[in-house]
Amino acid sequence: MKHSLVTLLSLGALALNSTAAEKKAFVPHPVTATFYISSVECGNCVDSITESVKKVKSVTGVKMEAADGYANISFDTHVSSYHQIAQAVAGATPVHANPYAATLKIKVADYAKGDHAAKIDAVFAKSKEFVTVTPGDKAKGEFTIAFLPLTVDAQKEGPQGWNAGRFGHPIGDPAPKGLGLKMQLVKEGQPAAAPKAAAKKK
Repeated sequence: MKHSLVTLLSLGALALNSTAAEKKAFVPHPVTATFYISSVECGNCVDSITESVKKVKSVTGVKMEAADGYANISFDTHVSSYHQIAQAVAGATPVHANPYAATLKIKVADYAKGDHAAKIDAVFAKSKEFVTVTPGDKAKGEFTIAFLPLTVDAQKEGPQGWNAGRFGHPIGDPAPKGLGLKMQLVKEGQPAAAPKAAAKKK
């Protein structure tokens, strides 16, 4: 009996170690995204938004000019979500009468071709508890994402609410997991990504 108990305890310990080993190591995913922000009228507005956004875990930079109407915000999407950034913008103390609101702009290549529109609209609909998606020019696949209020659970680790992967994976991943279409977040005032070095010929 004693031997059986020791065996069971040993097996339990092995199972726990196996589970711990299966946990994936954290892989950072830093991005710089363009958020379009309404009601920004002056430098004090910029200061208020910047102060609020920098309180979000993983934010490493906020570049914004009052006249631009947008901010380039650097953060890690595996730590904080786009939704949490937008919530921090909305939570900034308004300098003037109106509160601030952050939106994103996206483009989906070939949205208007074939039956893509219905499939992409279905992807958008799955995030209706987090965001609203408003079409701009459907022929060009242009849309604006507005964020609904988010209640952040301080006890929960990791990103909360809407992250770009909610659209990017089902739209951009190759079949059968996704639609295999190109989706991109619109960027303003950022340098273009450097082209990948060509593979060396053997």
